[in-house]
Order: sequence, then C-alpha cells, then structure tokens
Amino acid sequence: MKLIIASLSFLLLVGCASKDYAVYVDAQRSMSKDLTMSETARLAALTDMTKNSDPGVRATGIMLIQQLQQGSKTVVVEPPKKNWLGF
Repeated sequence: MKLIIASLSFLLLVGCASKDYAVYVDAQRSMSKDLTMSETARLAALTDMTKNSDPGVRATGIMLIQQLQQGSKTVVVEPPKKNWLGF
C-alpha cells in the first residue's frame, strides 16, 4: 500500500514539473525567435539607411548600428520553480 501511494505521488510530482518545464522551454523558444526576427528587421532597415545617398542619413544609420551593437541585451525567462522536494 505504501509503495502504491509513493509511486502515485512521485508520478504526480514528476508530471507537474515536466508540464511547467515544457511551458518554460516553449516560452524561451518563442521569445528567442521573436527577438531574432525583430533584430533582423532592425538591421535590415539600418543597412538600407547606410545605402542612402544623403550623407546625414548614412551617418545616422552608421551611428545607430554602432549603438545597437553596444547595447545588446538578452531577454531572460525565469525557469519554473521547484517544489519543496526539489523536483
């Protein structure tokens, strides 16, 4: 009887942890994909600015690209919290 209760509680704890972790992994993937797409679009727009014939627009585009490279930040999602047993 104790073995059955221990097995069921273990399966319950493992099932909950894996569900939260799957949601965490999906959120990380989605955010990484969105960040990559937005950075690609931003760099494409700034590259078009540097190809402009107006020297002021070109200088602004180059300056913005340099600022973008210096201030790159990553988005971090907190991993799911563990329960009191460490699962």
